[in-house]
Amino acid sequence: MTRQIKKLNNIDHASLTVITEYGARWGDDCMSCLTYTTEMRQLQGIYPLLFQMTPEAAEPLPIALLGFTPGENLFLSSQGWSSDVIPMMMRKGPFLIAQEQDQSGDTRSVIAVDESHPKLVPTGGEPLFLEFGGYSDYLEQIVRLLERIEASHEHTLQFAHTLNTLELIMSIEFGITLRNGDQSTLKGLYGIDEEKVAALSSSDLGALHDGGFLTPLFMMIASQSQMTRLIAQKNSLAEPA
Repeated sequence: MTRQIKKLNNIDHASLTVITEYGARWGDDCMSCLTYTTEMRQLQGIYPLLFQMTPEAAEPLPIALLGFTPGENLFLSSQGWSSDVIPMMMRKGPFLIAQEQDQSGDTRSVIAVDESHPKLVPTGGEPLFLEFGGYSDYLEQIVRLLERIEASHEHTLQFAHTLNTLELIMSIEFGITLRNGDQSTLKGLYGIDEEKVAALSSSDLGALHDGGFLTPLFMMIASQSQMTRLIAQKNSLAEPA
């Protein structure tokens, strides 16, 4: 479905509400989602953090792996999301930051909404605006989340670019064998080359530290142990042979 992005306003969107539940029917059936350096400390204990090519950049960007096949999110259940720690890109729902030019030609950030998003509904969700046009408490929370995403975006791009420049990112494949005998190979992902990290010079380590990249680097490395948990979640859903 083609996204229909429009600047959020209290006229066109006055009566709309947003579903805050998580489920495939609400568009949460994603195999992966972008992640940001500012949230990696929280995410690394739940999700495998890897890199993947995206339309947003010419080099791999950090992602949280949620499943093993397109449209599979193993963190979804009939009760919603199975963890209290949810990546920001999944929490933001139909909202995003867009850029517009004012009358003087200056570019500024504005809140936009994808009018085609399944979580945007006429009734049954959280309201966006108060009776006289002010932001609802829910929308205020979304604004703060979007501000955090925007503030993290450039640092995350620089993090990925720096690691790529230092040749610390390598293409990887995961061979997965489930208890029922099903086998698959996960391709198109990139991970951190730990041997090259261990061989970094003191000057390179210092530059990573000064850029605020050292902590997210080690958070991504630490997160690799979560692959075992993700395979266990997949096994729990697989039918025995």
